[in-house]
Amino acid sequence: MTEKTGTRPGAAWGILFGGLAVFVAAPVLLLITGHDALKPSADSAKELSLAGALLPALAGLLLIHGIPLHAPKLLPEVTDRRGLGRQATALALIAFLWPPALYLVSAAGQQALVRDIWALAKPLVFLALPLILLRVLPARDSFRLTWRPRQAWQWLAPIPAVLVFGWLSVLGPLAPPLPSAEDYPDPVYLAVGATLTFFTANVLEEVFFRGMLQTRLEALFGRWPGILLSALLFAWLHLPTHGQGSLPLTLGAIVAFQGFFGLFTGYLWSRYRNLWAPIAAHTAMNTLPLLLM
Repeated sequence: MTEKTGTRPGAAWGILFGGLAVFVAAPVLLLITGHDALKPSADSAKELSLAGALLPALAGLLLIHGIPLHAPKLLPEVTDRRGLGRQATALALIAFLWPPALYLVSAAGQQALVRDIWALAKPLVFLALPLILLRVLPARDSFRLTWRPRQAWQWLAPIPAVLVFGWLSVLGPLAPPLPSAEDYPDPVYLAVGATLTFFTANVLEEVFFRGMLQTRLEALFGRWPGILLSALLFAWLHLPTHGQGSLPLTLGAIVAFQGFFGLFTGYLWSRYRNLWAPIAAHTAMNTLPLLLM
């Protein structure tokens, strides 16, 4: 017998209003406590203004919403809510438990160890382990990622939002100064590191947080609850690597910086179902400044 399902209104509304409250509270609290400029990451030598962090993501969200082309229904109908819920829970637990484990290592004064674990274990934690769990916890609904969208508009429609986001993030009036060659090591070492970052951050994080996790959360709770929850878990991912000193300040910063970026890329994925769009936005933020050195 088919298990007819839909979203759970109570849980969906709770996620929606709770998520919105966090995203409003984080920048407000940063402003009223005088933290209107923060480091984009713990090891960054330059600060980024709060407005400079929020503006690209907000402009991108408005452009996505304003362009009429969108994907109203590219998810299969949920017929096995219990199975899909087990998969979403397993993925959410990975996203939730991994950062505090590394944060404790970092708090113990082992920042170098955290960087090594972060780079080496990421493919195992966010690709191999999820694929194993999805195989062990099967659901009747098929949520396989499609790397080649069928419609041309799925390639064309995201371009304005990605371009505006990239320009505002890297070259806009509120963007931080571009790095100089003196800020980086040997070019060969830098090229290898940038390539690894592309695959482990730009691609892998979007595959896990948007393609795997958000897709299931959207199917279970609806579009915006799924986007908000996956964006918060994406922000939480940066807890051990984007410390700002105190824990409350770090939490506010990762929500305002990485969280709003997660809203932008999450809406890109939800609206167009072309995973290359959020990957391109992630690359613009992480890799484009290196190419412009």
